[in-house]
Amino acid sequence: MRSQRGNGDSSSRVEQRKSKGDRLLSWTIGIVSLLILAVGCIILISVFHTSPSSNKAASSHSQAQSSESSNSQENSSDQSSSDSSQASNDDESSSESSSSATESDENHQASYEMGSADWNAQVSAISEATGIDVANMTIRWLGNGGTPNSSLARVAPKNNQNAIYVVHLIYQDGKWQADNVKKP
Repeated sequence: MRSQRGNGDSSSRVEQRKSKGDRLLSWTIGIVSLLILAVGCIILISVFHTSPSSNKAASSHSQAQSSESSNSQENSSDQSSSDSSQASNDDESSSESSSSATESDENHQASYEMGSADWNAQVSAISEATGIDVANMTIRWLGNGGTPNSSLARVAPKNNQNAIYVVHLIYQDGKWQADNVKKP
């Protein structure tokens, strides 16, 4: 009998040790899971958190670049008109003005801040392409179209929210133009 009692004591001790080990493992897994969630939340917050002041600074910087490029275009067009008496100079100045327009198109930074000059120019181009008056248009989304000089918009007339137009815009020759319009 004594040997049976000894076997019973050792099996209960093993069970107690397994139970303690299982509890310790459960607690460890729980703590590691909480740490992973905390780090994930911190990463998501840092990725999606943008301060409005940095957006305004970027917008004002892009507006300053736009005004500088338009001023340089005006200056190059003034120079080309004053040199109109010489045919060779006309050819050179027209090629220079087209190259400066191409350079300004490449340097253009689209702004998607409501009310900015770039935003308003895009909305006007969308209105012209769809035939929907700006005052009667609901802009569902307006954002980057895949390149620095392209935008994509989803708009609908206010009186028919189910008629969604998808408009692809490109910035070319110093202005926004509709490249493709998908009508509902």
